[in-house]
Amino acid sequence: MTKTERIMKLLEALCNGIPERESYIQLGFLASVAGAPIYIYGRPGSGKSLIANRLAAAYKDPRVLKVGRRQQNFPDRVGVFDIIIFQSFNSLDDVTKENIHTAIYDRNNAALILTGDQRPETALNNIDVSDHIVLSMSLPESLSPKALCSLLQDQSKLSDPKIPEGLALTQDELLQWIKEIKDITLSEDTLGIIAKIAEICDKHDIYVPIHKWIALTNIMKTIAFFNGRTETRFTDTFFLGSPIWGKSNANTSINGAFSNVIQTVLLKDIAETLNTPYDAEAANTRVKNLLRRSNNLYETRMFNNEPCLYYRITIAGEITPLYVPLRYIETDQDFNPYNELKRIEPRVRCNYHGSSNCSISIDPAVKGAGLRASVQNSITSAKFEDYAKLPTYVIRENDPDIIAKKKATLEELKKETDTQLEKQTQLLLALRDMYRANKAYRSDLFCNTEIFDKLQDNLREVFEQVSAVASKVKETAALFSQIK
Repeated sequence: MTKTERIMKLLEALCNGIPERESYIQLGFLASVAGAPIYIYGRPGSGKSLIANRLAAAYKDPRVLKVGRRQQNFPDRVGVFDIIIFQSFNSLDDVTKENIHTAIYDRNNAALILTGDQRPETALNNIDVSDHIVLSMSLPESLSPKALCSLLQDQSKLSDPKIPEGLALTQDELLQWIKEIKDITLSEDTLGIIAKIAEICDKHDIYVPIHKWIALTNIMKTIAFFNGRTETRFTDTFFLGSPIWGKSNANTSINGAFSNVIQTVLLKDIAETLNTPYDAEAANTRVKNLLRRSNNLYETRMFNNEPCLYYRITIAGEITPLYVPLRYIETDQDFNPYNELKRIEPRVRCNYHGSSNCSISIDPAVKGAGLRASVQNSITSAKFEDYAKLPTYVIRENDPDIIAKKKATLEELKKETDTQLEKQTQLLLALRDMYRANKAYRSDLFCNTEIFDKLQDNLREVFEQVSAVASKVKETAALFSQIK
């Protein structure tokens, strides 16, 4: 039996009979092995003591120190114990506070578990140990109907679990494992995720002491160790995305951003390209327009830093100039022209319908007042009315300069398309390979499948977005075959 198989069977035995608490037992087990103090919070009857007892059952013949709510006697030497449990402690009791501080500093390798029915930010602050508790686990107040019926059906499973021979951890092997866990390497992705979370903490004024970061990374190393690896991977950090941080604002800030943190770190090598996606639709439109546009030279004037066609229309007895960018001529798309203030005029809509004649529609609201009225606060209605169809003056047909310029532009666009086709293909391959490689990690021991599945869904969405861009680029590339 491998170490991974053994731990998996041990966890199954520890979780047997207490449904919907498996993730808390798993995380508590990891913390106890890594020597990270934990606080288990929940209302009376939520299973706090049950989980603490199950964690103690993970060890073979453990020396357990249990301190009750009213117990004042406390041993002089706590380092001789393997597990120290403060059950439903009174956070306002000075003796209890002193005992917990003693346990934190003098426990050696002993696992330390606190349970209580006060929220972590209250209970831990009252005893001044919030910076020393690595994980705060808040238990749900109830079970689902299905889980409740399962528990009631066989209540005998609520007693101490029966750990099969050879599964419980001995102190000797635990000490040896602790040495080996220290040698586990933190991967680049793991460190990247930690760095991103640290940035979130700084942004939201969340204090996490260095020794707590060390304890958290030891838990990551423990996960890697039990999976038979010598280096952590990004899935070992998933527990950071659960509400373990003690304070509600910390949980909200970190948990809310965690999925994006993971995705950002995993996609860091292609992030620049993904963050500035190629506008394949615009490039495709440009090529189509160039291919079907004539080689005529039209009369234009420079306006708003681009060549424009100039029109004058009369509305409400007032002559108003309009400037239409040359790039729209002979296309079939609706657009708004510039007004004399060099702004887009939303109350006028134009379309060339593939010709050189401009169809103009206006908002009925301006018929009585004109376009100059309230131009600063113009509000358009949903309807436009046909107003005029104006021709464009052709200076010269089949102008050689236009032909040469269009040819040069098409050559540049072809190079751009070829480059983008290669780039988008590389992106698709990188995303595909990452998605496929990740699939094998889902079965890792301690992998949070909910976070994992969300990550994979996000990667699939990114892949589909890039695929849509790549398809449009391929469509554009096919257009160049029309050039003779």
